[in-house]
Amino acid sequence: MRVVFLTRLFYPHIGGVEKHVEKISELLIKKGYKVSVITTRFDRNLKSKEIYKGIEIIRFNQPNIKIIGLLYTWFWFLKNISNILKSDIIHIHDVFIWYLPFRLILLKKKVFVTFHGQWKIFPIKKNDYLQKKIAEKLSNGNICVGEYIPKNYKISANSIIYGGVDFPKSRFIKESNLIIYLGRLEKGLNLEIYLNIFKKIKNKKITFIGDGELREECKKYGKVVGFTDPIPYLKKAEFLFTSGYLTILEGLAYGCIVFASYNSPLKFDYYKNSPFKNNIICEPDYLKIFQKYLYFSKNKKERINLVNSGLKLAKQYSWDKVVKIYISLWNIK
Repeated sequence: MRVVFLTRLFYPHIGGVEKHVEKISELLIKKGYKVSVITTRFDRNLKSKEIYKGIEIIRFNQPNIKIIGLLYTWFWFLKNISNILKSDIIHIHDVFIWYLPFRLILLKKKVFVTFHGQWKIFPIKKNDYLQKKIAEKLSNGNICVGEYIPKNYKISANSIIYGGVDFPKSRFIKESNLIIYLGRLEKGLNLEIYLNIFKKIKNKKITFIGDGELREECKKYGKVVGFTDPIPYLKKAEFLFTSGYLTILEGLAYGCIVFASYNSPLKFDYYKNSPFKNNIICEPDYLKIFQKYLYFSKNKKERINLVNSGLKLAKQYSWDKVVKIYISLWNIK
């Protein structure tokens, strides 16, 4: 069976959706599926086609102009319609509008959607809301990454997931003086709240794993290592400040005390309606987060209890379980 995923960004670009698509693609290939990913050529140095971990990656140039970019995307799909016609399953990650004209023509082609959401943007943009509603109505089924999506977008979800994590296979030793931030160094991702906390933390080594517009600001508080493998840092750090579901799961799996924050009703739902709401420290105010940080840094017993509950929860979220949900969805008649 041939599956074609549509996603705005993919390898070598780094991000939560990119990792999600890569992980499930790898496991599908192991199960005998043929997987192609159609994505944008965000870097002109990238090949239009290549094979990565057995995944066929097909890239196209998309002009960064709203209407022109969309028209060009539709024209490219029309010229390369064979990629669609020879597939058994089309599964779209948040870019249903790319496929919209072809859905109205190829009525018998099975089409599914994963809604990853735009949880950092509030209030929800009308265009975002409308596109998700259209995708829900015109697809054969959908997966929502987080309970907050059906609640806020009024979508009827076939399945709700929170991603997966590769659980560590070996033991590791924590460094009590290491704090890490994992994620993009951009506005709107709680980082500005965390920087206010880092101002108040003394005698700790703070490492930022990621890159973005706030890079120079972050350098005032610690070391910026850019986009790199976070696992060596997760193994050593006792405290993790982050935002997205996948990085939260990674933090819990590697025994970190995980901190998150919210400043809108949408972000509140993002965290407080998640299965790990009781396993992370999540507050709207940086002073409250700082107080919780001080409490857990001084109380080893409480820290161990929270870590152990997080480890227990993280073990339930394997990528293999996520893949089974995808396969089950595709079998909907």
